[in-house]
Amino acid sequence: MITSFLRECILMSVSSFARLESRSLLRLSGKDAEQLLQNIVTNDLDLLKANRAIFSALLTPQGKFLHDFFVIKDGDIFYLDVLKERQADLARRLTMYKLRADVSIEDASGEYSVIALFSEETPLPEMPNAEGLIAFEDPRLKELGIRMLVPASATLASVVNNASEANEELYIQHRLKLGVPEGGLDIEPEKNFLLEVNFEELNAISFSKGCYIGQELTARTKHRAKIRKRLFRFKSNTDLTIGDSIKVGEKEIAKVQSFQAPYGLAMTRLDALDLISSEPANLTPSDIQLEKPDYVILPETTD
Repeated sequence: MITSFLRECILMSVSSFARLESRSLLRLSGKDAEQLLQNIVTNDLDLLKANRAIFSALLTPQGKFLHDFFVIKDGDIFYLDVLKERQADLARRLTMYKLRADVSIEDASGEYSVIALFSEETPLPEMPNAEGLIAFEDPRLKELGIRMLVPASATLASVVNNASEANEELYIQHRLKLGVPEGGLDIEPEKNFLLEVNFEELNAISFSKGCYIGQELTARTKHRAKIRKRLFRFKSNTDLTIGDSIKVGEKEIAKVQSFQAPYGLAMTRLDALDLISSEPANLTPSDIQLEKPDYVILPETTD
């Protein structure tokens, strides 16, 4: 069911595509590449037998978020679609974990452009099909549309027929409107547990594949229901910055994690849900609309 939060003027009359200049690619090859990833990341690489890509994360041994990325399989090669400014740190950590394994880790940013094909209308964009193109439905949430690795030599017009070009900011706004976070932009490394930032519902975690770095803490957090806060989406025309408080009266109930007007994400106390629903007129800033993203599933009790 679409909430009033999403019933707004359509920004795009047709599908749009955006070059995600903030993203970069790592290429992993070698006979041990799959096993290396399977041993350390939060999702199950066996899912790649039926899917072109999965969404996953790398954690600290204490179960805190470090990196999120898409794992994309192309034959015997694995590509990691990661935030450009944190690519070097991810490569360093992967190199540290590979030890003597037969794995080559290389920058593949020059091989492909990372493109998002999206729409605020239904039906959602159709899957493109072109030679050399690696395309897949965004594994986090279907409303995010199609993600593509387009060969650097390809002409975009041949891939994204009947779609208009948009800037990356519009895509980010679309993502924030849906309440979907990305690491390094909306999630501070080494601070949050994955369940706090909605990664279970965004299909980034396997609770059945066995061990990975941070697995014990992640499983314990889930089964003991210890999560006290979650990332919620909001809309506001107030000039907000990261760290700003959202309050009911004098009580702080959330803190801004990211904001690209008019949409943002805020880490929200679950014990304040009754206040949010019963006293929306008392929220500060006064024009803010704060709510749980549609895809998020909350426990029946937070006691």
